[in-house]
Amino acid sequence: MVDKPTATTSGEESVLSSERFWFALDRQLIGSGLRLLLLLPAFSFLTAFGALAYAQNSPNWWSKIEPTINLSFAMTLTSLTFVILFGYILAQIVHRHRTHLSIASFQSEVNRLNQEHRAVQSLHGYEGLAHHMNSVRTKHTFSLLYAVVSTMLLIGIFVVNIETLNGRILLLLSFAFTLLSLGQHLPTRSRPFNMDERTGLLSAYNPPIHPSTLEMVFSDLVKTHMDPLLRSEYEVYSKEIESCFLPSIDPQFAREKILMTLYRHSKGLDFKTMESELGEVLNEGGMNLVKNHPVFTMEEWLSIIHHVERSCPAFFRMIGRIEEDLGAGRDTTTNDIVFEVDMENVVHERANLFTLMHNLSDEPRTIVLRVQSPDFRPHDLAMTYRLNPGEKRWWSNKSLPLAAEGDEDVLGLMSGLLRDGTMAWQSLLPERFGEATVSVRLEEQSGDLLIGRQINVRVRSKYRERVRASSTITANLLGGLGLLLGIFIKIRDIFGEI
Repeated sequence: MVDKPTATTSGEESVLSSERFWFALDRQLIGSGLRLLLLLPAFSFLTAFGALAYAQNSPNWWSKIEPTINLSFAMTLTSLTFVILFGYILAQIVHRHRTHLSIASFQSEVNRLNQEHRAVQSLHGYEGLAHHMNSVRTKHTFSLLYAVVSTMLLIGIFVVNIETLNGRILLLLSFAFTLLSLGQHLPTRSRPFNMDERTGLLSAYNPPIHPSTLEMVFSDLVKTHMDPLLRSEYEVYSKEIESCFLPSIDPQFAREKILMTLYRHSKGLDFKTMESELGEVLNEGGMNLVKNHPVFTMEEWLSIIHHVERSCPAFFRMIGRIEEDLGAGRDTTTNDIVFEVDMENVVHERANLFTLMHNLSDEPRTIVLRVQSPDFRPHDLAMTYRLNPGEKRWWSNKSLPLAAEGDEDVLGLMSGLLRDGTMAWQSLLPERFGEATVSVRLEEQSGDLLIGRQINVRVRSKYRERVRASSTITANLLGGLGLLLGIFIKIRDIFGEI
């Protein structure tokens, strides 16, 4: 009973160490870095076109070289195309093998967490992530298969010679299958993944849902964008860190302040000041846990925060604006309510609208948040919120330092504002490309306007995704047309002979 877990752990480490080697090779030369998976087929297209252009007659200068190598110029280019495609096949094999190792490592990690009674499969987004990884592996398989067929067709040219019609048809079919191979590979580049890095699944993970009202703003935002494996680890980490809070500190306030401090550290807050701020909510054991945790190291936190910031720039721009107001000692728009709203300037696929509301008075208030837009769905959205007074007045009319002892600094007030305030997060779906407007109103229940904002944005598709999608469609379309053209030419030749 003791040997089995040891063997499993050894097997997992072997898969992970193997993936580390192949992922380094893939990242530097094949999928990224030199990008051989794109360069090699591009070069093969040039040599294939050259071979087709000189299939009947070699250039004059080649007559001095041809007796030495005993190959025509077209056959030499065909040989070069074969070498390039052979290298392309090797690159495809390495890339697919690395992907297979990542999926195997993912499944091993899921099984390990299941043995620890942490069912990852029940978390939102697991099915979508697993399906994406398997579909990528399937596309790599078809891409490799098409590349092998393309290379086999080139071998046939050496049998029939490129000067014949059959040789030129084989070259055309080889070119078509290379295009189809490229068409299978291109879509897999949009959401890459790996298991070598702890944050290697973040780019591949697409959050299916998110809370419309964030209770613990930073914590909810971070958990929403974490992939299921990382989120499972984060739940354990949260319990460990919560046991290290100072006795007089509210757990929610402490969590928000830790994440806020880590975010400010990613923006340039020096390490000593960060330790000082964390020391206001954590004991010595908690400080050691933050600095030496095996999963959530400082590097991992910087990667996670950068990923969340890239996904929701409006949220971080909004809190940055509030921090500037707190630091400069500016008054709020109204004396009894803090109201801030922001949305991306350029919208892709969906718009993330963030609204922060906080009651500065001593009495509870019931307000209506209304979002209206002719360019987004839903066109008219109204939500009623009951804003309770905060534990203290989380605002100051005098300028404050970013970090200082106690909570009378920007980090302290911002953490309390996020904890006691109400943060609404709405996803708006655009109906058209171009200029769009969104009106955000804060109203009394009677309908009287308290505060109103209008946001002008531009809706457009992602440039890289648009280019990648267009290239995929073009490659598949031209590849299919090439196959049909080759078959048509051969059929016409057969019937012409008859």
